[in-house]
Amino acid sequence: MATIAELLADFAVNDALKRDKALAGGMRIYALDTLAVTLAGTIAPSSAPMTRAILAACGKPEATMIGVGKVTSAWDAALANGTFAHALELDDDHRVAVLHPGAVVVPAALASAEAETASGLTFLRSLFVGYEVMCRLGEVFRGSQFHHGVHPTALCGVFGAAAAAAVTMDLDRDAFVRALGIAGTQAFGLTEWRSDGSWIKRLHPGRAAQSGVLAARLAREGFTGPATIFEGEGGFFNAFSYGESIDPGCMTRALGKDHHAFGTAIKPYPCCRFEHGAVDLAIAANESGVAANNIDVVHVRIYATGVLSYHQQPKSPVDAQFNVPYAVAVALLRGRIGLGDFTDEAIRDHQVLALCSRIQVIEDPDLTASYPEQYRIELELALKNGETRKFFSDCPSGDPAAVQYRSQPDLLGREVERKVSSLLAETGFGDRVGRLTANVAALVDAPNLDELSVLFAKEMPAAAQLRRSRA
Repeated sequence: MATIAELLADFAVNDALKRDKALAGGMRIYALDTLAVTLAGTIAPSSAPMTRAILAACGKPEATMIGVGKVTSAWDAALANGTFAHALELDDDHRVAVLHPGAVVVPAALASAEAETASGLTFLRSLFVGYEVMCRLGEVFRGSQFHHGVHPTALCGVFGAAAAAAVTMDLDRDAFVRALGIAGTQAFGLTEWRSDGSWIKRLHPGRAAQSGVLAARLAREGFTGPATIFEGEGGFFNAFSYGESIDPGCMTRALGKDHHAFGTAIKPYPCCRFEHGAVDLAIAANESGVAANNIDVVHVRIYATGVLSYHQQPKSPVDAQFNVPYAVAVALLRGRIGLGDFTDEAIRDHQVLALCSRIQVIEDPDLTASYPEQYRIELELALKNGETRKFFSDCPSGDPAAVQYRSQPDLLGREVERKVSSLLAETGFGDRVGRLTANVAALVDAPNLDELSVLFAKEMPAAAQLRRSRA
């Protein structure tokens, strides 16, 4: 009987999948979003030490370190770019898998595709396979790993990164299986960043991406890895389920027919995804005319997740990214929330902090019961005039399952383009928006990633700019 890794390999190396341009093309929305978020993430304070560390000992210049250029090895480029991609808390996530696929899979695929001179279509197909493997694995656990101090994005990410890299390298079935086996033993990622707002969470996608590229390269050279890496006695399921009930069938159920990759959501706000439904509702309350100075008490009823261990007022920018009262207070006051709200100066705003003190976050068992299929949240505002206003959400904006996308299937794509435009303008890369969008749109027929890679140099080469402007 075939193992899970073998069934995943059969899926990934299938000739029909290699020819499916429409399926691969569906990943462009995630490529565009993650690449823009990664470029913007180079300005985060945590990105400077990563850049210095890589540049101090550059390897073979075969892949692009975003914001610098093609200066180092594929695995180190994947490490840097994965760390940049997660720095702003704006990278995509999967609701039921409860993890962030883009920040891991896109950097691994980009670095490996550049090193292999792979086509744009192969790059997109590698994203699909990487997302599919990573998201399905996340759905086995449904976020339960968080309860044991480990980060699902890091743990499951090594497999998505290895799968993506294996596709760009055109590994055969046996080598693909070996790559997954090698990747699994490198799974890691602790959640102790919550204690002091340090940067280790941002490192997790980078290390997972790096480990995935390493796994695929070792597999290509004949290094062995167990085909039973998932279900074996010493495998991933046993190691990271902590004796709890899991659903291993998610890995292969309707594989190739149900595409879990396309359940990935785009994040509109630079904070923890668990807060987004509450932010949506706070913005709606603001737009409905509720004035923050007329609010007496706010109750946020939410499902049980890590954001319940919040401080009433944020202690650092990282703490603010995971702080429900802070995010809700900003959105109620301003009708929006953005990068500028997560700086050392912004989190000391007295008006915001005063409102934070009047916001109570409560776990509701009924809402917890439907998590993670639904991220249901209720916002209740008790106004000073005695009136009570209630707002409810069962799926945050940016998720393909949210109601607004059912009648407007192209809405999410338009939202991504607006996000990319505003984000890059805000972070100083506005001159690259048009070229990035156009290059990603053309990836299905691109012979390689050279034109895309030029966009990620520290400075846009004048000659390249002129050449493209004449094209």
